Amino acid sequence: MQPKVIFFDLGGVVCRFHPQRRLDALGEACRMSSDQVESVLYTSGLISRWDLGHDSSTEIHRTVMDRLGYPGSLAELQELWCRAFEPDLQVLQLMDGLRPLHTALLTDNDHLLLDALPQVLPEVGSRFDALLFSCQLGAAKPDPVVFTRALDLMGCAPAEAVFIDDKAANVAAAQELGITAIQFGGAAELDAELSGLLAR
Repeated sequence: MQPKVIFFDLGGVVCRFHPQRRLDALGEACRMSSDQVESVLYTSGLISRWDLGHDSSTEIHRTVMDRLGYPGSLAELQELWCRAFEPDLQVLQLMDGLRPLHTALLTDNDHLLLDALPQVLPEVGSRFDALLFSCQLGAAKPDPVVFTRALDLMGCAPAEAVFIDDKAANVAAAQELGITAIQFGGAAELDAELSGLLAR
């Protein structure tokens, strides 16, 4: 069966993920070390909370100002937040060749990034028919809820979907639901695997 939708992970697939860039930029803006920033945001569980959609962009901005002393505007924080992501041009070019198939971004991330992506990284956001974030879905991969809700939103059955992620646990969770899932190992390898699938 030809797939109707191809779901792509963001960090590690569509973009190279460099979290240290975000930590360093926040540290510089807030006059503290990146380790201190990481402790406040990650070790405390704030990032996990935000990924599950508990706070809006405005609330995240307010918390970053309160906890870190961040002096910038919401728009400036959104730009800084996106620095962790470096678009993989080879993957983006590969995606352009998939039309007229539908594509969706399926990522564990917060409302701050969701709101920022179309403006700050338009070369990424504009290539997808849908941006599906854990903060909207109320769960994070590899929770099966993520996949079932994403399928419902795209109006397709598991057998009609392909999912691409860099993490083995996420790939396995999708496969258990009957989704064709591929663990990302590079643009050339992905191109070959998708070409084989779409030629059936």
